[in-house]
Amino acid sequence: MNGKPSTFIDIYRGLRDAKFKDTDENSFDSDEYFTEEGDIRLDGDISEWALRHTIRTLVELLRLGINPHAAMWLYCGHDWSVDAGEMYDFFVVHNQKIVQETAHFSWTEPLVLKRNVDDKPIWRSHPHFDDALERYWYPRFYTETLTGQFMVLRPDEPILFHYDRPASPAGAAPQVHSGIQVATLLKMHRLLWIAVLLLGARTFPSVDLYFEIAAGVMEVSLLWLWWSTPKLFI
Repeated sequence: MNGKPSTFIDIYRGLRDAKFKDTDENSFDSDEYFTEEGDIRLDGDISEWALRHTIRTLVELLRLGINPHAAMWLYCGHDWSVDAGEMYDFFVVHNQKIVQETAHFSWTEPLVLKRNVDDKPIWRSHPHFDDALERYWYPRFYTETLTGQFMVLRPDEPILFHYDRPASPAGAAPQVHSGIQVATLLKMHRLLWIAVLLLGARTFPSVDLYFEIAAGVMEVSLLWLWWSTPKLFI
């Protein structure tokens, strides 16, 4: 920190208690922070990238006036890269609002999040309220935030928590499925008419030519339907 060796907790405490200047230079992607008490710059080699990234993630909330300890972090996704890196995603809730759609933590970063599990709650209902909180916030995340909506629409179908993925986006699949059913019924209808007309030609030989012409017209209509159906539903 500012050219001197420091620890992660000392840096975090210093930023937690600082007052950030209202300036465009305070960037979420920078390791330099401008505060009323003085500027703070973090440096280090590539192995310390994860520490600096964790600091940036926490400072994003601090600059908004939010104590990261008072926020609720809800896990929403996991990703990995070709170079064996792994990333875990959370969204952040504070003061009855989703204040951050996604916060990333690499598998190499310090474990700053810990799930509170009370094995012996004072009140029997407390664990059920905690579960209800999750069931309340996850559906809001998937419906009210852009990140959550993208997760619902992703073709790889990542795991959704306390939320049922719709059968298709905006009802598109049911409409296509219904169209295919109608086309199939039309094909069966034309085949049935062809069979009836050919049977009529055998039953009434005196007018079989008319039945055969009608059956031929129906066959052309059936072939056209067979040819056009794949183009309609590609």
